[in-house]
Amino acid sequence: MMMELSAYRDIFIEELNEQLERIDQSLLALEHAPTAELIQTIFRAAHTIKGSASTMGFREMSDLTHEVEYALEWVREKKPEITGNLIDTLFQALDAMKLLRTQYVSGEGFTDCSAVVAEIKALINKPAEPQPVRLPVLTAAELLQAEEAIAAGYSLLSLVVTLREDCQMKAARHYILLQRIEEACGPVIAVALASPAAPGADEDARYSQFAVVAASTREIRQVSEQLAEETDVERIVITPFVPEKSAARTDTQATAESVQAEPRASSAGKEKSHAVQSTVRVSVERLDHLMNLVGELLIEQTSLADLSTAGQRSDPAKVLPDIGSISDHMGGIIKELQEGVMKTRMLPIDQLFNRFPRLVRDLAQKLGKDIELVIQGGETELDRMIIEELSDPLIHLIRNSADHGIESPEVREQRGKAPKGRITLTSFHEENQVVIRLQDDGQGIDAARITASALSKGIITEEQAGYLTPQEAVGLIFEPGFSTASEVSEVSGRGVGMDIVRSQIGRLNGIIDIQTEPGTGTLFTIRLPLTLAIIKGLLIKVSGRVLILPMYNVAEIVRISPEEIQVVQGEQAIINHGRIVPLSWLRDKLHYPRTERHSKTIPLVIVRSVDRIAAFAVDEIIGNQEVVIKSLGAYLGTMNHLSGATILGNGRVALILDASYLVSH
Repeated sequence: MMMELSAYRDIFIEELNEQLERIDQSLLALEHAPTAELIQTIFRAAHTIKGSASTMGFREMSDLTHEVEYALEWVREKKPEITGNLIDTLFQALDAMKLLRTQYVSGEGFTDCSAVVAEIKALINKPAEPQPVRLPVLTAAELLQAEEAIAAGYSLLSLVVTLREDCQMKAARHYILLQRIEEACGPVIAVALASPAAPGADEDARYSQFAVVAASTREIRQVSEQLAEETDVERIVITPFVPEKSAARTDTQATAESVQAEPRASSAGKEKSHAVQSTVRVSVERLDHLMNLVGELLIEQTSLADLSTAGQRSDPAKVLPDIGSISDHMGGIIKELQEGVMKTRMLPIDQLFNRFPRLVRDLAQKLGKDIELVIQGGETELDRMIIEELSDPLIHLIRNSADHGIESPEVREQRGKAPKGRITLTSFHEENQVVIRLQDDGQGIDAARITASALSKGIITEEQAGYLTPQEAVGLIFEPGFSTASEVSEVSGRGVGMDIVRSQIGRLNGIIDIQTEPGTGTLFTIRLPLTLAIIKGLLIKVSGRVLILPMYNVAEIVRISPEEIQVVQGEQAIINHGRIVPLSWLRDKLHYPRTERHSKTIPLVIVRSVDRIAAFAVDEIIGNQEVVIKSLGAYLGTMNHLSGATILGNGRVALILDASYLVSH
């Protein structure tokens, strides 16, 4: 009976990701300081991938890693110089592995990796060979033919035929053998040829090996004996054939496809509709701690039940002190349990940072610059979901630092700097937030140039430009459509995209700041909540409704008199610490009815998101408390001003406002 491998798929992918990451880091280290230990580490990782991929039937990956393993074995034995060409070729193979992994997860057809294999073979002077033949994937028409044959009492066989190397006119011999197979076995249903070794290779070589699916009433032994005397045949491997069914293939698509044109997908293709589940590795110590806390809760639950029974039998007032004591103890356990569960969602940010050394290496090569990446604080833990969403913004910031920040070695030497530029990526905890700093020692950002570019593009007016401080001018790089690039860059695109960074950080309820000094460098500081599942919220009342603002977006709470409200460029505003801050009435923003105000002062919440700030007038400030965010569900439609909801202690639902949307609209 065939083993069901789908249950092990997630485990395989998790291990595959880990080994690919190990190869990536080891190759980077090998480029800087070659050692036999690093070669051995990469070899072991490739060998592990090959074995597990082969077990899962993922032959495209196992074949590629086999070639990488062969190349590393050659390096170990011959001990050649570790050249840039060797490193680049191994990186190409790694990129091909990552692409195959992505296609395996999504269930797509696999990319032909023969070009990468040819590069590896050329590197070690090993002649390229045609890719081994794959069993056909039956089209809808062929699948129907196979099912009819099975219903008529036939069984399906696969025959992989390898012709002798000295066979002349292999294509002609292939067609003759198809007739012999039909005579010895039964109706031929499908045929697949080997892929060529490289574009332009001898087409006749494709027929040196081919696979046939046929319907037969004979046993494998009988078929093998009848074909054993065929000339020009080196070997024939005959096995039972199980057709792959794919619900995603329509009859029209299947008929249009050729079994010779598409490489065979692995068994993962049958699982297209099943997304890979996200997993987090949790230490046994953390799980044991959670189990102990649950045990304590069960004990307290039993104590409450006993007190409830005792209270019913005697005076209930006598047991109230004990109930209060147990309630306090349970509150402490629940808080500790909450923190423990949150920690199970946490991952070290190294899981994200470790992707960037390779990125910086490739950027430096493309730009002709010498750049090093220094990583600090990789052990800082952050919610897995935030880590995944943070990847794109950081990639864009790194690309901009490499392209627009770090100067060329020649320019740096002229300015008295070291030829090698440096990008430093740091993370650490600060209060209930994670702080990520990305700093470069490049040319910095020129506020005057930013202002001029924004004026020319109509992002700001002449009047607005006159009010801008240098810090506010630098912040204009986050405006949509802003660019100072004079030409298109392959690395940073067309100079746009920093507005995407701001919006993505905003969606994570984060804040981003810029500090820059022309000629010295630029520092981006990102502040993020530890988790998006549980937040500390500020409870406010607007038109009789209780709403919640995330505390990490609350910069300040103030009270003002109506006389302090000013009008700047036709809009209401206040002066806060010498800065003009736009003012809105939250009830009007949310289209709530106005209520009568009795107080002489107006409570304001000054809200900050990313690099923007705004003040909102509310009816009442209630206080702050920790809340669990609940999704509103798709059935409510698009409600951009809300990020979720929570249930208060009195059982009522309170809506959680999206600060980033409120500030930017």
